[in-house]
Amino acid sequence: MSKRRPITSDRSISSHKSEDKEYLVSVKNFLKLNLRVKPNNTKSWLYRYNSPHSKKPKNMSLGVYPSVTFARACELWRENEDLLNQQIDPQVYRKESRKTNLKQSKNTFKNFAWQHFDSLKFKQKENTLVRKKRLVELVCSYIGDVPINEIDSVKMLDILTDIQNKSLNSKGMPTEKAERCASIASNIFMYAKARGFCDTNPVPSVKKEILSHTYGHRPAVTTPADLAILLRKIETLNAEPNTLNSLRLLAMLYVRNGDLRQMRWVDLDLKKGEWELKPQKGQGKSNMVSSMIVPLPLQAIHILNEQYEINGHTEYVFYSNTAKLKYISDNTANKCLKDLGYKDIHCVHGFRATGRTILEGYLKYPIVVIEMALGHTTKDPNGNAYGRFKYYDERAEMMQNWADYLDALRANKDTKQFKYGFKAHDTSNQIQALINELGDDAILKMILKAKS
Repeated sequence: MSKRRPITSDRSISSHKSEDKEYLVSVKNFLKLNLRVKPNNTKSWLYRYNSPHSKKPKNMSLGVYPSVTFARACELWRENEDLLNQQIDPQVYRKESRKTNLKQSKNTFKNFAWQHFDSLKFKQKENTLVRKKRLVELVCSYIGDVPINEIDSVKMLDILTDIQNKSLNSKGMPTEKAERCASIASNIFMYAKARGFCDTNPVPSVKKEILSHTYGHRPAVTTPADLAILLRKIETLNAEPNTLNSLRLLAMLYVRNGDLRQMRWVDLDLKKGEWELKPQKGQGKSNMVSSMIVPLPLQAIHILNEQYEINGHTEYVFYSNTAKLKYISDNTANKCLKDLGYKDIHCVHGFRATGRTILEGYLKYPIVVIEMALGHTTKDPNGNAYGRFKYYDERAEMMQNWADYLDALRANKDTKQFKYGFKAHDTSNQIQALINELGDDAILKMILKAKS
């Protein structure tokens, strides 16, 4: 058998075919570097050297051809030759480097970020997890591969500032994205710190340096006259029941749109007239309740019975088979209000301001009852927070009275009797109620008949 020609290029490699037994081919001008050709025609690079410590011959694989090209194999040869010249065993060095890289990868911000995220899966709702996942991905795009104990406050300030500058609203003001990223990052650092992988949490010291997000003005109608017009316009909407009923309930219950959209049948007791609610915004916030019972007026129960005929076979009251989260989208009701001409005049969140303002300013209800109905934490003079059943009867009466008041506004009827503490036996009120019921003409005929 003729002597095999040393390899000089990628092209020369193709001339070496597989045989019954594997064989080695040397590489010209690269002592110790060989190409190993196996019977199955697999070709790989082999570095054959003597250990600087034991002088024992060793074989070290440098990868499979053509994934590792001829040029790359020559680069690896030079790197290993440099190590040998420093009395370092290349194979030992590679094993130690892999251990170090593995340890560093386990200590990266990204590793702890996803560990922390996984720990939330059984604690938070699906839509909350979807939002948080996007924020985790955003922060990881900056520092995902950096060891978590090497990230300082200067680095975090640069990141949060950059996120804020890239997420301004149409008026050039900061959105809440940077603040939410800061909160997520802070929780990740706390998670890693509790497990001994970092000494400090650099986020709190820099969070105050970024501009605070503000929602600004939430447009809302706040007078009975304007509310009456809005209620009548809503009834003119040519919208599907899901949308129309959601607007009716928003006006009647003045809960947050996100909570109403995610209303589930399992949380409702229509016989008792109750909705057990865990407000999204109330989770982990001291100024909002984490759980509350919403008394349902008769009108709300009627609307929910209508919804049951439509969506009673699903999990959600406002189920939508076209929506990603399986219930109507955040913009559905707002779009209807804009179509009615209420852009920058009234939005879905504005129903909360409408309810609060009119209940306090016009119907004269006690502020403590209103605040509890809005899901805000309220304390007594001793500083004790009221429980979710506190003032339940008062809230139930107020909710029913409010629903009746809306009906009266919508029908352009007198609303004096809906004021808090109104005396039903007051003669003048009874006369007015009779006039409203029978009409001016009927009363006039009765008076003329009595005189005759």
